[in-house]
Amino acid sequence: MARNERIVAADLSAFSFDDETPDCAQFEDCTAVATRFVGAELPASQWARSRFQLCEFANVNLAGARFDNCHFFDADGAKGCVFRFCDLRGAVFRNCDLMLATFNACELWDVTFSDCRLSGAAFEKPAFAFRSPRPPKSKKAVRQAGSFERCRLDNAVMRESDLSSLRLLDCDLSGAELQSTSLVNASLRGSNLSNAALRLADLSGADLRGADLSGFDLQDIQSYSGLQISASQQHHLLRSIGVDVFADDD
Repeated sequence: MARNERIVAADLSAFSFDDETPDCAQFEDCTAVATRFVGAELPASQWARSRFQLCEFANVNLAGARFDNCHFFDADGAKGCVFRFCDLRGAVFRNCDLMLATFNACELWDVTFSDCRLSGAAFEKPAFAFRSPRPPKSKKAVRQAGSFERCRLDNAVMRESDLSSLRLLDCDLSGAELQSTSLVNASLRGSNLSNAALRLADLSGADLRGADLSGFDLQDIQSYSGLQISASQQHHLLRSIGVDVFADDD
């Protein structure tokens, strides 16, 4: 495959991406079943309306890659694809089905998921925070943590992860496992956090304005200094710590 080659309606199931590493190729309406993408160099590749079933991406360079209207879920076997140790920095997933996908130890800073289905997806040791190799002037990490916009993340597993500064806007996080997760300075505006597991999570500086906080208990949170909420949410949060709020007397 040559640089910028356009591949249309191809069956990639028998193709070995271990040996062939196309640079900046474009794939449209392709199918890959049980295909192993191991050690492949696919930076800035573009994938449209393609289907991946039972595929494993291991040590793949997908930095800057773009996936539009792609499916990574095998409905018959109820299994998602697996991404292990992949470089997904700056990658874009738009309107993709990533249900039950696993992201294990992947580089994910500046990644974008928008209008994607990530129900039950598992993020294990995700690297959303980028540290410059050069000594910074300050001790703080340079963060371009990326964003999830209008995504279904219900029952997703993101526990014990550093999600600091991540943007989770208008997402469904109902029932998500977020125990011992750092959400410092993260934005979860307009998201559904009903019955999400947040025990020992750090929500310092997090923006929860407009979020659905049904089942939310401040006593479970490790830290919430600087937490931002809407006026309409204060009654619910204060009641979770035993404080009743009444209207001012006339």
